[in-house]
Parts: sequence; C-alpha cells; structure tokens
Amino acid sequence: MQIRRLHSALLAVALGASVLAGAAPAFAAAQTSAAASTGGWPTPDWYLQGPYATLADCEVAFQDAAQNGQYTGLVGCHWFRGGGVFRPGYYYEVYIP
Repeated sequence: MQIRRLHSALLAVALGASVLAGAAPAFAAAQTSAAASTGGWPTPDWYLQGPYATLADCEVAFQDAAQNGQYTGLVGCHWFRGGGVFRPGYYYEVYIP
C-alpha cells in the first residue's frame, strides 16, 4: 500500500513539473515584458516604438497598432528612461519574431 502512494506522489511531481515546463515560455515572456515596463531594456524580438511626449499620445499610437493587427504581441505604454539610441519618453513594445 505504501508503494502505491509513493508511485502516486512521484507521478504527481512529474506531472506538476511537466505542467510548469509547458508554462515556462509564457511566464518568461510575461516577466520580460514586465521588466521592460519598469524601465529595463527590451528583450530580443521585442522592439520599442516611440518616443512619445505624453502618455496620451503613446496610447493613441498603441491603439492604432493593436487595431492594425500586424504584430504578434504588444506591451502597453510605459516610461523609458532612455539610453543608447533611445531618447527618454513614452514607448510601447511590439513583438516581431
């Protein structure tokens, strides 16, 4: 009887691990876009669109991009502190694989 419980526990752990492994890419994408929204650099395949002087201007451009439908993914408007070739301002991000 105890052996069956052990096998059940191992099966539950294995199934849990496979579910977590399947969810890992989506979780990673959410984390990278969340990191970008806090002022971090965009990750590969995610590109900044902007800069916009105001949040309202950025949101109008974001809505236009969302209705256009040409991008696989979008991350809403956020402040980017600037760096490299990017000036400070409001940006949204698009996913282009």
